[in-house]
Amino acid sequence: MRFRMVWAVVELIIAALVLANPVSRWLGLAGGVLAFLTPFVTLSFLITTPEAWVMPLGDAHYGFPYLSGAGRLVLKDTLMLAGAVMIMADSARSLLLQRQ
Repeated sequence: MRFRMVWAVVELIIAALVLANPVSRWLGLAGGVLAFLTPFVTLSFLITTPEAWVMPLGDAHYGFPYLSGAGRLVLKDTLMLAGAVMIMADSARSLLLQRQ
């Protein structure tokens, strides 16, 4: 219970940093980097958790590459990775343009 609350606070801080991007490109860049790194925690569940894949229930379609419901839920983090890359690129571009 405590870990979930701490993790929720961390994610809210990251969201605030990302939302600060128009005001401070440095904060936006920091938020983008953190937003890029955090999904790797949940994406690692695809490797470490057997329940992420369809269990053998007598059908020929199970295991890799067939994701269970829990495995498909984890894939949403790939969209978070893509969004974080866009935020990092936008912040870095703006910071480089400011230097010129």
